[in-house]
Amino acid sequence: MTDQVCRLAAIVRALPGHGESTLVARRDGVLATRSYADCHRDAVRVARALVARGVRPGDTVAVHGVTSYEWVLADLACVLAGAISVALYPSAPPDRVLAAAREARCRVLFTDQPALADVAVEFDVIALDPSTMDSLGGDAVLPERPDGPFTVVSTSGTLSEPKLFGVHSRPLLHTMERFAELYGIDGRDRLLLYLPLSHLPQRMMLYWGLSVGLDFVLSDPVHMVADTGRTRPTLSVGVPRSLEHLHGRATKAIAGGTESARAYATLFGDRLKALFVGSAPSDPAVLTDLREAGVPVYEVYGTTELGMIGLNRPDANRPGTVGKPIPWGAVRLDKATREVLVRTPTPFRYGELVDGKVVPVVRDPEEWVSTGDVGSFDGDGFLTLLGRLRDFVPLRSGEKVFVKPIEDALCRRTGATHAVLVLVDGTRLHALLFFTPESLRDPDALASDVTTVNKTLHRWERVRAFAVVGRLPTAEEGCVTETTKLRRHRIEEVHGRHAAWTPLP
Repeated sequence: MTDQVCRLAAIVRALPGHGESTLVARRDGVLATRSYADCHRDAVRVARALVARGVRPGDTVAVHGVTSYEWVLADLACVLAGAISVALYPSAPPDRVLAAAREARCRVLFTDQPALADVAVEFDVIALDPSTMDSLGGDAVLPERPDGPFTVVSTSGTLSEPKLFGVHSRPLLHTMERFAELYGIDGRDRLLLYLPLSHLPQRMMLYWGLSVGLDFVLSDPVHMVADTGRTRPTLSVGVPRSLEHLHGRATKAIAGGTESARAYATLFGDRLKALFVGSAPSDPAVLTDLREAGVPVYEVYGTTELGMIGLNRPDANRPGTVGKPIPWGAVRLDKATREVLVRTPTPFRYGELVDGKVVPVVRDPEEWVSTGDVGSFDGDGFLTLLGRLRDFVPLRSGEKVFVKPIEDALCRRTGATHAVLVLVDGTRLHALLFFTPESLRDPDALASDVTTVNKTLHRWERVRAFAVVGRLPTAEEGCVTETTKLRRHRIEEVHGRHAAWTPLP
């Protein structure tokens, strides 16, 4: 991993050589097909427009929007112009988007949200829509791309405020080369992407796929099932929530008389050979059902900063675990805390963002890096994640309560979408129960359910009071990340401080 030459510009320049490879995306509401040669031509046009607008090698350019052909063009254009894209989640509140663009010293901001364009007055705003992107061009000469990072992304922000950092292409491409070996992926495959491209693993698969001529389907959560039926992908990437939604739809269809294989093929396609799911723990029962139905689902584990850590794979797949450690790295547990520690030659975090420039970090290749996750290994070497290190709440009495399994039990018993335990006065645990408006339940029944859960717990683990929140936490209030992970510290501030607690005996 000593060679730090950026390969992305060469990958983009070589796109016309993949004569039969395509990208399918919805443009103006209609699925349209673009060849790799079309994509190269369009990316060059946009890159020349960036150079004409004053973008120079090493400058930062913000890209903000849902997954689309236009998003891909903006990112590829940054590569060709020598710029560093700053990938911003489409669900991020406008204030957070603008703050990140300012922190990164961006001059140009691509966005597909007109309301944001109206308030981003200090930036040169380019709309991520087909008509605007198709109108860009010029005859500016494209520079040689310097060595260094190609993008800036954000940490998850589950434990603190999100932080921006730079990413080099090499560890991403190396990881995908190993993925290709483990899962049998090559240029004959077709990959459906519907999660935001600001999510780094999506672009890891995108850029490697472009290098080998993979076919792509750029979709979204609303259209992914219809697009799956039309395009028949062999590969897909998902998150637990979408997996559970599709599993629920299949279960309902089967109960209504649809044959099982047909129900699952309608939702997941009839050519799927690998569905990767990560970002949060998946329900083992759902994964087991999918596997028994013939859906080749693999739960994987990694962090934005470190890259991949654990993989379920065709020769070793165990629902309820995140697989075995990556073959090209090492994973162990801290003896005292059981925190997952990683030593990897392919960390994704290349450098810190300082005054709009990425400053490389110096690493010790022998260092064991903390993940903040707590885990356990079974006898066969499969890793199970138990929760976050911050999920341990210390009581004044000296006991430490691992709140994640208690929260899971509360959700199962009460039907709450989320349960978050907060510590009051250093001695008592209270539970915030989040319901959608249509799923609210009778408070007396909830009290009975929480009491039932308490009977299974140690005395110091028991919930002393609960409060009902009749809506789900949102990214706008800072309570969930853009990848829908709960931000415990922020939830406690927003919802716990003024909660109307119902005491329990």
